[in-house]
Amino acid sequence: MNPDVAIGKTIFYIEDDVVVLTAYRDRLQKAGFDVESSVDGLEAMRILAFRMFDLIILDLALPRFSGADILKAIRDNPRLKSIPVVIFSSNVETAQSAVLALADKYLLKGNCSFQNMLATIEDLLSSTPEYGGA
Repeated sequence: MNPDVAIGKTIFYIEDDVVVLTAYRDRLQKAGFDVESSVDGLEAMRILAFRMFDLIILDLALPRFSGADILKAIRDNPRLKSIPVVIFSSNVETAQSAVLALADKYLLKGNCSFQNMLATIEDLLSSTPEYGGA
């Protein structure tokens, strides 16, 4: 892990499974990231209306707005469209290829270790311009 990648970086983690959310959020915070989270799509859309993030981790199966709807809204918004998005879901195999093409990366929950997620995040953050976070 490169600790310099996490310094000052904000991640928005959108996940409705509180156990998964807590486990990954806590480890990302220990790695040095500032992590904000949401457990449903409507709340996530409200937060995205007012905040900027360096990276978004997005589950596809969410209440009140699907992850696919959120991803489409992000890519249609000039202010948000360049934020890297990692789909982290157990439903990746059922997602339409058009939705997956909008994401920068996708990881299958059942096959992904924290180290794999962290490496993906570091790779995306080290290859994208600064966004200014919050």
